[in-house]
Amino acid sequence: MPKKLISVDPKIPPWRQKTPLHNRWHPDIPPVASVSEGEVFRVECVDWTGGQIKNSNSSDDVKNVDLSQVHYLSGPIKVENA
Repeated sequence: MPKKLISVDPKIPPWRQKTPLHNRWHPDIPPVASVSEGEVFRVECVDWTGGQIKNSNSSDDVKNVDLSQVHYLSGPIKVENA
């Protein structure tokens, strides 16, 4: 199995993750990890709501999503010599 490059804990809010998460791609956001060109790896991600939708079998989770706190991304990842 490929090495895990970025881990997330789905029980922890995005802003408290060990590896920083962000919600947009921008050149000023520094890489959180790097790999060699051609290296195979795994990346864990939180869901698009940052964990706001729970496994509670309730539509209220979707109804009450805070849309100002969505679109969390793992990365960026720098590819060395690419």
